[in-house]
Amino acid sequence: MLVLSDQTWKSGSIPLRFQISDFRLGKVMLPLLRRSAALDEPPLDPGNIPETPPELGGALGYVVWSQPLVRRLPAVTPRCDAIRYVPRQYRRFSIELSGGFDQYMAAFSGRTRSGLKRKLRKFADASIGSVDFRQYRTPAEIECFFTLARKVSSKTYQERRLKLGFPVHPEFFAAGIALSKQDCIRGYVLFLAGKPISYLYCTVRRDVVSYDHHGFDPAFARLSPGTVLQLLALQTLFAEQRFSTFDFAPGEGFHKERFATQGRLCGDVFVVKWRVLPILLILLHRAVDRTSQAVGSILDRVNLKSVLRRRLRGA
Repeated sequence: MLVLSDQTWKSGSIPLRFQISDFRLGKVMLPLLRRSAALDEPPLDPGNIPETPPELGGALGYVVWSQPLVRRLPAVTPRCDAIRYVPRQYRRFSIELSGGFDQYMAAFSGRTRSGLKRKLRKFADASIGSVDFRQYRTPAEIECFFTLARKVSSKTYQERRLKLGFPVHPEFFAAGIALSKQDCIRGYVLFLAGKPISYLYCTVRRDVVSYDHHGFDPAFARLSPGTVLQLLALQTLFAEQRFSTFDFAPGEGFHKERFATQGRLCGDVFVVKWRVLPILLILLHRAVDRTSQAVGSILDRVNLKSVLRRRLRGA
């Protein structure tokens, strides 16, 4: 059985983020145990909750990230001694890395394949015929990669507005160096005229490569650097013939769906004890979430959502 994620329980506080569309209202920290589910774990039946940790200690409950599901669950389900909350449900996409890169590309429709090749040619033309793409694996290389990724990330919308860029804390850096010593890191950077403009950071667990962090300089969006880097990274991974799966990690997105060869329904499943404050916070979070969805639907109907999002991200 392939294990795509860390199966051990971890303690700490989990941020419950409140936002409407791209506007962040704030967050509340909840003391919860957590673990990440493997993509091939047995799916959760709607009538059950995920496997309970051996003991909760001082935690208010626990959360299982990206738990495979039999089918979509209600967002809020009362239990006898707890409440089950599933704020996000999504398809988790992945790519089978068996076979070769040419075989993988052949599975796309002619139109999609032509579009991807056109993006590669366009970037090659902008690079004066020579695409500067580099892979990073060793501790020394990963140290260099961190510097390059931070340069790119500092310019992204995700970091400027949402504070969700490439991590900067020392613990993350130390973990990356430790993994690189076991050959369990793959970093990729795309350059243009000697300048880094896109990065992709992947961790390796057994024979599975996980799509952990990525970003590109929005000043070069017209050249599709994220798509170009994804294709070049996949070509390199297929050539290694070491891995079975490229896991796009939790969350949906057009980019992931376009490149994936398979997908599975998953959700982030919270199980929280019956305590007044945490239950009220979860119900408030759900209300804000529904408000955000309603606002998004209204803006979609009047064709304003994409306009406002572009202006916000360009601010």
